[in-house]
Amino acid sequence: MIVSYNFYYARPGSAAAVLQQRIRASDVRAQLGLPRGRIISKLEGGDDWPDVIWRLDFIDMAAQDADMQVRAESTEFETIRKGMRQLYRRFERPLYAPFDKNPLRDRESQQALLLYGLHCDSSTSPAARTILGGMQALEFISGGTDVPRLLCETGGKGLPQDVLDQLGRLPLRSERSAWSVADAG
Repeated sequence: MIVSYNFYYARPGSAAAVLQQRIRASDVRAQLGLPRGRIISKLEGGDDWPDVIWRLDFIDMAAQDADMQVRAESTEFETIRKGMRQLYRRFERPLYAPFDKNPLRDRESQQALLLYGLHCDSSTSPAARTILGGMQALEFISGGTDVPRLLCETGGKGLPQDVLDQLGRLPLRSERSAWSVADAG
């Protein structure tokens, strides 16, 4: 499984417009017969995090490439892209792979969530993966600069304190942010 993200870092004062443009992009995706994807907007925390995130899981890279081809052939989707470029100051499209086979347990019922981004080098990643165990965690595989190597998504309670304590002993930078689900897809 490949987990594709779009990270939108809004220009000052444009976060709401970025969110609305992303929702319009998902509307066009649906008209093209593509899945909407999930859209979340940042509520607080994680100053280095984007303001809006879009996420979609693909079975493999071929499925992601086919999805991109359908969008590339759509003039309506290209119009949405052009409008979005006027609203953000930075855009990233990192790809991640899940630790386990079902990284989105109970996602449909979530209206709010916490994201933890762990910035570390590849030598620290195995230890962090062990600490995170079977949690809903993802590891970076390609397509971004200065994005977290590991992402962990939790419900409102966040990571258990003992997990946070163990991660705190590793040479990594951890960021926590709270998000609202704007479109569950």
